[in-house]
Amino acid sequence: MELSNAVRIDEDNIAIKRIKEKCVNCGICKNVCEKIVGIRYDDKKAREAICIHCGQCILNCPVGSLVPKYDYKKVLDYLHDTEKIVTISVAPSVRASIGEGFGLDAGTFLEKELVGALKEVGFDYVFDVTFGADMTIMEEGSELVNRLKNKLTLPMFTSCCPSWVKYLEIYHPEKIRHLSTVKSPIGIQASLLNTYFLKVNELDKKSVINVAVVPCTAKKFEIKRTEMGMDIAITTNELVMLLKESNIDITKVQPSDFSPLFGKGSGSGLIFGKSGGVMEAALRYANYLLTGEDKIINFLDLAENNKSGTIKRATVNIGDYNLRVAAVTGMPNLEVVLNELDNYDFIEVMNCPNGCVSGGGQVLSPITKMNEINLERGESLVEDDKNNKIRFSYQNPDVISIYKTYLDYPNSPKALKILHTNFKDRSDILGEQSP
Repeated sequence: MELSNAVRIDEDNIAIKRIKEKCVNCGICKNVCEKIVGIRYDDKKAREAICIHCGQCILNCPVGSLVPKYDYKKVLDYLHDTEKIVTISVAPSVRASIGEGFGLDAGTFLEKELVGALKEVGFDYVFDVTFGADMTIMEEGSELVNRLKNKLTLPMFTSCCPSWVKYLEIYHPEKIRHLSTVKSPIGIQASLLNTYFLKVNELDKKSVINVAVVPCTAKKFEIKRTEMGMDIAITTNELVMLLKESNIDITKVQPSDFSPLFGKGSGSGLIFGKSGGVMEAALRYANYLLTGEDKIINFLDLAENNKSGTIKRATVNIGDYNLRVAAVTGMPNLEVVLNELDNYDFIEVMNCPNGCVSGGGQVLSPITKMNEINLERGESLVEDDKNNKIRFSYQNPDVISIYKTYLDYPNSPKALKILHTNFKDRSDILGEQSP
């Protein structure tokens, strides 16, 4: 059957695969990609199928024809290799959704249970990506304040979401200068695993495999950027498969704590998984840099932040600055904001509705209940932030230690070399079509 109504998925797509025998050519995936995600191109002119790897087509496919490119079998092979040391880093929103794969309610918070399951299956080190998120805030918040004080390029965009970053590289490469140069939390985690972690533990990189478990299919693309350094990214859904094939039930394991060095992060790092969370976390740190005070900005409490696919705008007074900020989910909404850039100083951008909690690698849910489930996952992260003893990235003891012993200070020459990156113009894949 010719799949004339289906979105085009190339065989070499690094994140997404189509099981052709299951496809009924209903056209839902194409509609989601074009109308909701906002991908547009001319098939006759484009050099390749344009995909930002977000996986929203996977979540909305009614017959299970679209799936992530599965890499969890490789992870199992490494776990069975006694000569390899295998680390795994857990993204924030995974702990608020993985329980669904074992019959629990959406938003059930399973942090210690998840760590226990990962240790039981054989990972040598289990780290928390909220540490990487805290490091992102230290670098990104410092970059924002530097741009403000020295009247450099504004507004500054967040750079955590790989789907959004690739979208900008394809359709608006002239605006790359607005992107924060800071790597995503996964990128930072990988960079420090391949430098600081190896140094502290006197390990050879050849003996270590670094795995990330993420809610996002686009991370499979992101880790292949040459300087990122994470070996394998598996989705939340893949981790459920890995645990079940290993006869491990997350509801019956011995709870455990993250491994030292990159342990549990602050509440600021955890709310990265929800739309608006990166903005709030960055504002907490910017406020500290500009006023010396600890303050919860309450950006997440804006009424609109409980709706998906919207633009949340606010003016936040911090010291001598009235920061005009926005949090955007969805590329069609981004296009609106791009036409009014002069109205902002700082913009968070996420591709998926309500942020990473609704990423394409999450446990599948009934399509009709998807938005409700994503909101439950997001609120789970917000609640843990509120109950966290440490709510500010700059108060995370592991963060304080790594700057003191290794990186010197945020945006130091060493930090810029290890934790920051560059982006590139990808508009050529559109062919003759103008971006």
